[in-house]
Amino acid sequence: MRGRAEYARVTFALIGLFSTGATARAEFRVCNNTRVLVNFAIGSLAGADYATEGWWTVTPGSCATPIHGPLTGRYLYLYATGIDGADLLKGTVSMCVDRGKFKAVGIDDCWRRGLEAVTFAEVDTQGSADWTTFLAEPGK
Repeated sequence: MRGRAEYARVTFALIGLFSTGATARAEFRVCNNTRVLVNFAIGSLAGADYATEGWWTVTPGSCATPIHGPLTGRYLYLYATGIDGADLLKGTVSMCVDRGKFKAVGIDDCWRRGLEAVTFAEVDTQGSADWTTFLAEPGK
């Protein structure tokens, strides 16, 4: 009898170990460490071209997750503005955005397509499947 009870206890312990283990998250998060509401758009390689998408809004002290699932490229691009329209990041890569919710494929001839060209900051995820970027007050 003791053998069966011992076997059952070990079996339940193993089931508990495997079912309660932490699952690894794989996503891209943007956290707002400023004192203002932030709107942001992201850019990434989509096949042979780049694509941009926006907008997400993130309140001070919170995070938003624009990409769920493992990241596939090393670099992502981020454009963020405060509620007053001031850019929060120094960018170097020109990509397209629109005023309302949007998805745009390609980064050339933004104005010809009715879009605006802005400079996105390059985020080096170092090839990680999971990454969090923290936005800070400009100049900090």
